[in-house]
Amino acid sequence: MSNSDTSPHISSVHTPTEVKKLLAIALPIMGAQIAQSGMSVADTLMVGRLGADALAAVALGTSIWMPLFLLLAGVLLGLTPFIAQWNGAKDVSKIGPFAFQGFWLGLALACFSILIMLIHPWILDLMQVPMHLYDSVSDYLLGIMLGFPAIGLYQTMRSFTEGLGFTKPVLLISLASLVVNIIANATLIFGFGPIPELGVLGCGLATAIAMWSSVLFMWLYIKKQPRYKTCNLLEHPALPDTQAIKEIARVGLPIGVAIFFEVGLFTTIALFIAHLGSTDVAAHQIALNVTSVTFMIPLSLAMALTVRVGQGIGGQGQQAAHRISLIGIFCTVIACTFTASIMFFLPEPIARLYTQDSDVIALAVSLLHLAAIFQLSDAIQVSASGAMRGYKDTKIIMPITLFSYWVIGMGLGYILGLTDWILPASGVSGFWHGLIAGLSCAAILLCWRLRIIWRRP
Repeated sequence: MSNSDTSPHISSVHTPTEVKKLLAIALPIMGAQIAQSGMSVADTLMVGRLGADALAAVALGTSIWMPLFLLLAGVLLGLTPFIAQWNGAKDVSKIGPFAFQGFWLGLALACFSILIMLIHPWILDLMQVPMHLYDSVSDYLLGIMLGFPAIGLYQTMRSFTEGLGFTKPVLLISLASLVVNIIANATLIFGFGPIPELGVLGCGLATAIAMWSSVLFMWLYIKKQPRYKTCNLLEHPALPDTQAIKEIARVGLPIGVAIFFEVGLFTTIALFIAHLGSTDVAAHQIALNVTSVTFMIPLSLAMALTVRVGQGIGGQGQQAAHRISLIGIFCTVIACTFTASIMFFLPEPIARLYTQDSDVIALAVSLLHLAAIFQLSDAIQVSASGAMRGYKDTKIIMPITLFSYWVIGMGLGYILGLTDWILPASGVSGFWHGLIAGLSCAAILLCWRLRIIWRRP
């Protein structure tokens, strides 16, 4: 393509205008993501009142189900670039029938996730988790399992509406589901009237109730809103279409596995350090909980960037999409500088929101300082990944993240945390030093790949 062909498209991407378009998509997603992760915060804050053992049990249970949830959600993100590009090219007739196949893929992945959760005793044995926590972990996961089919249905509808650029409904529904979660938590964890105190089992059940409420709210919204009329996926019921499901999985599976690798890295640390005691696990859970919330900001911008790059390719061409990518990465770095500052300068007040245990607070403060350091690397790697999803260039993401997170991050973390090979074993802090190295490696490699995409004719 000649310069004369591309320059009008490049000049049409005005930086302030593009920032506004990106934020118009990202801010509702961000609110929705924070509200969604707020469920985990609510779980942690409420269960924390039951003691360190209950908090550790929820942390261990979360380390099993959360990576599976994000794998499922990540795979269904494979719908978004297809929908965004067809929407950008004004070819909306393909959207509804194709998006409906996400329901079948989502339900299949939900069943797979439940099977994995059913073997959790073997996982706990492998990681030498103290026996007195087994029953509590099992109770928590039992409740969570009941909500997993809802995740497959909801994430399909969410990817559909976000691919169209309609992100406000996701925010409203996430806030409503958070309210449902908090009320259900208060009722089921501590008991109310004839409902007995269920402890961590009640926490899991409350999350499942919130998941199913999200499905109901989103289904009603899509069904009633006229804006979806031209491509309403609910009007295209069909049996599984193997070809369409393969197409979604081809783009989405590397995304889901990449997110699984990253979040699995964080959550698996809880299993590795379980034998060190409840203090280490509880402090790790607090730091993980905080970073999970702050991660929603770059993740939301990256999800919006996927939509904007897809729309740019469909409507303006490759060169415009390249400039959109740069603007999106820059915005993400700026946002994460802000969250890093909060974690670095206010770690103790944050930790005290979760517990009054002085030992847990002291360890959590040191972990939050380390978390602040890797915010920049995290911003770059997740936004670069988001841009690559917009180009449908996702296969390379999986090996890059596998190497960065698990070879570099987990490998170095294990050496520093549990061995004396380089320095005296530093426990959970050593794992968080490994996280800094792994995320930095991912940022470098994903930016290298993105530059290769930009140089293509």
